[in-house]
Amino acid sequence: MLNAGGLYREAHPENFPTVNDYRNPIVAEAMRGMKYVNMFNRGIQRVKNMLRENGNPEPKFNVSKVTAFEVMVHPSMSLNLVTDGEKVTKSATKSTETMNEVLAFCTQERTLTEIMRHLGLKHRSNAKSRYVDPLIEGGFLEMTIPDKPNSRNQKYVRALS
Repeated sequence: MLNAGGLYREAHPENFPTVNDYRNPIVAEAMRGMKYVNMFNRGIQRVKNMLRENGNPEPKFNVSKVTAFEVMVHPSMSLNLVTDGEKVTKSATKSTETMNEVLAFCTQERTLTEIMRHLGLKHRSNAKSRYVDPLIEGGFLEMTIPDKPNSRNQKYVRALS
């Protein structure tokens, strides 16, 4: 996610997120007076707490950009789906169990073929798009050759957490 406008005045990458400053303190104070804001300098910690409660890994903040503030949020490994359909719940549970199995298996470097064999899967594209890619995007699994994702020598290993 990108938010237009980088850190401002007293806020710098070295003191982020403990120091904040506002481009327009009059508007900020008016928003607080109208109860649109209850406390200043609480947003980052609120985001971190909510993501943790949802099962997401820690977000990464890129405050080095001059014109934007970037937050990188990886998907949650726990699928908290609200549904009436038992089929969706079972499918989500099975998918999460399979992803956890991939992570347990990849404590050492593994090829996609080895992962597929371990899971009893036959279709490469399905195994990669359903299990491996979401784990990579979530920061749970890493490629051994990240600059060549389609290399025939590509292997996957559990990310250090």
